[in-house]
Amino acid sequence: MKALSRVDASATKSDAELLARVAEGELGALGAVYDRHCESIRRFVARATCGHADADDLVHDAFLTAARIAARFDGRASARPWLIGIAARLVQRRARGLGRIPRLLARLAWTRPQALDPVDALEARSALDRMAPAVARMTADKRIVLLMAELEGMTGPEIAEALEIPIGTVWTRLHHARRDVMRAIDLIPRDEAKPR
Repeated sequence: MKALSRVDASATKSDAELLARVAEGELGALGAVYDRHCESIRRFVARATCGHADADDLVHDAFLTAARIAARFDGRASARPWLIGIAARLVQRRARGLGRIPRLLARLAWTRPQALDPVDALEARSALDRMAPAVARMTADKRIVLLMAELEGMTGPEIAEALEIPIGTVWTRLHHARRDVMRAIDLIPRDEAKPR
């Protein structure tokens, strides 16, 4: 019965309270943070790495890193953007270490829009198929910012803080990534879009 009340107590704590407890050495609090945010971080990492076998390892590394640097958490209501930032930096490090660019949308079949009309479904699939090469050609920096903004719904300031980069850099990368995708699906004529 006491174990159940301990779990219930952790469930009512804010992320800031739990990470403060982690910073003090209480690793049980990390379990509560993990339970809250694991699936979100796993989805982000799977998309960023195109579902590579080491995606789960990166998720666990993100939480281990969070445990080591828990004292740096700024106390905001949700640790999700902070954790995604940690995961994004680990993904970037992995991409640099492996020396290859993952092919994001080629393996993201689960994000294809569901349309009831077969014509709409065919058009959506065609657009997605045209985007895949553009996303695969992007630098890891642009791809990660695009993922954080478009798939994770993070704001520019959240991305800047999570990646520890200036907000202007976020907007520049996002602008160029979106333009690359729009050019790939022919929303921008080739002669109007200068390659970057």
